Amino acid sequence: MKALVVSAPLFSFFALAFALSWAVTIPMVLLHGPPQWMVLATFGPTIAALTVSRFATGSYRFWTRQAGSRDWIRHCSGAVAGVALVIIAYVVLPGILTADPIKLNWSILLSLRVFNYSTLLGGPIGEEIGWTGFALQRMQERHGPLVGVALLGVVWALWHLPLFIWPGFYSTPFWIYVLMVVGLRLLIATVANWSGFGIAVAILTHAAFNTSSRWLAGLFTDAQPTSRLPFELVMALTGLAVAAIVVAWTRGRLAYPIIISSHRFGG
Repeated sequence: MKALVVSAPLFSFFALAFALSWAVTIPMVLLHGPPQWMVLATFGPTIAALTVSRFATGSYRFWTRQAGSRDWIRHCSGAVAGVALVIIAYVVLPGILTADPIKLNWSILLSLRVFNYSTLLGGPIGEEIGWTGFALQRMQERHGPLVGVALLGVVWALWHLPLFIWPGFYSTPFWIYVLMVVGLRLLIATVANWSGFGIAVAILTHAAFNTSSRWLAGLFTDAQPTSRLPFELVMALTGLAVAAIVVAWTRGRLAYPIIISSHRFGG
């Protein structure tokens, strides 16, 4: 086990993250357990990162350190940018493309009632410690920022796959969901890179996406969206469009910095 972890930490991390999370989600789907079980399942990536690090190095420290970027200004600006990009990509643009902007209830974006336990516990805290804290830099070191993050987005989508077996849990076709979360992962990675692999920045950006459905529900209080395309596909395409602008703006680097790596085992 230790030899495998040391020689292939990324594979070990992904395998363990899937195994731990699916050990909860598959019984949940088959037994029609309460959706709250997903809170437990979301901690699979974090536990996997801690376990792989412990086996490989004897330490639970697996996150990376970038010189000169651990200041509060980068973290705050990264968090604000991440939340803003998600709101623009997955709430504002789908709203104005499918309904009369004048009839939309824009005040919902300032409402606190859209937040509940799932905002943070529905994935961001349990997942991003692993996806961003462990996998992000290693995927970028191995495949480059753009390809590495896109692949991480596909893996992230596949990690959710058992939930698509449960009728009604997701109304989105899986292929559309893949497009949606690849775009989201590109945005999360960019603000995380900018902040020096800031896990808190990734958590807040992910939390904004988790809130997008409730923002949209409030946005369409007095106006129904109409589109020739499925609304979820509109969201996926607007997310990819914003991600494409970010990719072009960063020249494909996604704000990936010059790294002084602190992890003691490779990709």
